[in-house]
Amino acid sequence: MRQSNYVQTRRHHKKLWIEHADSISCLAVHNGYVYSGSWDKTLKVWRISDLKCLESIKAHEDAINGLVAVEGSVYSASADGKIKVWKREGKNRHSLNGVLEGHKEVSFNAVVVSGNVVYGACSDGYLMGWTLGNKRVCEVKGHEMSVLSLCVMGDFFCSGSADKSIGIWKMGVDGGLFKVGVIKGHEGGVRCLQASPVCVGGGFMLYSGSLDRSLRVWWVPNYCSSTTDKPYLKSTNDMNLKLLPFNDC
Repeated sequence: MRQSNYVQTRRHHKKLWIEHADSISCLAVHNGYVYSGSWDKTLKVWRISDLKCLESIKAHEDAINGLVAVEGSVYSASADGKIKVWKREGKNRHSLNGVLEGHKEVSFNAVVVSGNVVYGACSDGYLMGWTLGNKRVCEVKGHEMSVLSLCVMGDFFCSGSADKSIGIWKMGVDGGLFKVGVIKGHEGGVRCLQASPVCVGGGFMLYSGSLDRSLRVWWVPNYCSSTTDKPYLKSTNDMNLKLLPFNDC
């Protein structure tokens, strides 16, 4: 390892520049690269073929909480209240291509991209969205407490919160969110969400991981397919949701 791969962090101590100095909080994989975000405020780029760290970016002024990579761009969500857009230039370098700012003194906990809209999960319970041209198209109060996780399945949008609930939304053609249901059942905040399609019967499977140490599996039916619904402001009817059994490991 070359000497240039080391940086002096404090007297009589050296640290590899390719190492994160704090917890790795999020990962994204895209086009032969792995991106790692950390509480040390840096974004690192790794080549999958040889596991080499190609770049270390001092990306934010506070911890990085979420990453997503799509079509040559990387979006990093941070506790500094910003989502930053990084564009790959050449083979190994990324440059700052845009900054999306949320509410003052509010953290972004997660980020997803659907089509041409970037959505952020805010610590004040809001969901915010921007077009790739940095135009804000969505700002709704989704939860009573911090939004911790997001996922997208088709034109459905799901948000998990510290209030122990999961919001189910439909995405409008302009990027707006229409609330169509709420899932309740966890006894702790919903920290992570993933979804997969269902080939028979329609709808999709939603997987939720919670701070209550449980993993739950839900079937969410196709619902509210109308494109004439007004954007969610206060409340709508709940969906018919089914909790599927999940055997102990």
